[in-house]
This record gives sequence, structure tokens and C-alpha cells, in this order.
Amino acid sequence: MKEKAIVVSKKGNKAEVAVIRTSACDKCRACSGGVKGQPLKVWAENETKAEVGQIVEIEMESKALLSATFILYVIPLAGFILGVILGLKLADILNIMWKELFSFLIGFLFIILVFAGIYVNNRFFDKSRMFTARIVNVLDDQYQKR
Repeated sequence: MKEKAIVVSKKGNKAEVAVIRTSACDKCRACSGGVKGQPLKVWAENETKAEVGQIVEIEMESKALLSATFILYVIPLAGFILGVILGLKLADILNIMWKELFSFLIGFLFIILVFAGIYVNNRFFDKSRMFTARIVNVLDDQYQKR
């Protein structure tokens, strides 16, 4: 997946870039959470030695994007469902009166545990470089609002 972005800052061999949103982004709003005007900023490997203010093309593998989506959405959902099922079984064993509330709370606890696991493994994800975007091309010298 390739996107246009503006280099906002540099740190070593990495650059922080603000992704230039297309008209398709206005309809989706998945990465902005529905907040208009907020640019999506990411760190990218600066292989082209792009400077602050330049318009660049960044690339991230589709496999990495799908993997990140799976990790952030599917695994927590599976954890919640597993927690609810285990909560219902545990409520029966412990003879708890409010089974649904108890199972919901156990499911919520499982979501928290899954996100804690993702947070703890964040260093591994950073080291794998699978989820790191790369600047592959400098498109223009300076960004000009039109």
C-alpha cells in the first residue's frame, strides 16, 4: 500500500510523516476515528533522506496492514467471546445469580488482558520491522496548500 505524506520531523534514519488524506479517507474515517482535520502521523524509515516539508511516498506491505488489523481487532474480540463463554461456565459452577453481568465482566477482563499482552509485545513488533512504513520516493520539494 502506497500513500502520499509530508515529512513533519526527522530523528536519525526515521522521519515522522503526516499522511495526506484522499477523498476516500473522508468516507472511511477508520484511522482518524471520525475526527476531521487531525492528520494521521506515522514514523517511517527514511531511506531517501527526505527533508522536513517534502512530499514523499510511503509504503507499507499489505500483509503487515492486515496483520495489524487482525492483532488489534480480531484477537481482542476473540478474547472477549472466550471470556464471556468462560464467565457463563464459571457463573454456573460458582452459582452466581447475575450470570450475564458476571460473564460480561469476565469478557471485559479478557479484553484488558489481550490489550496488555499486545502492549507488552509492542517492543517485539517494533524490532520485527514488519509494521514499519518506509519512505520510497520524494515527490516534491515543499508542501504547498492549494
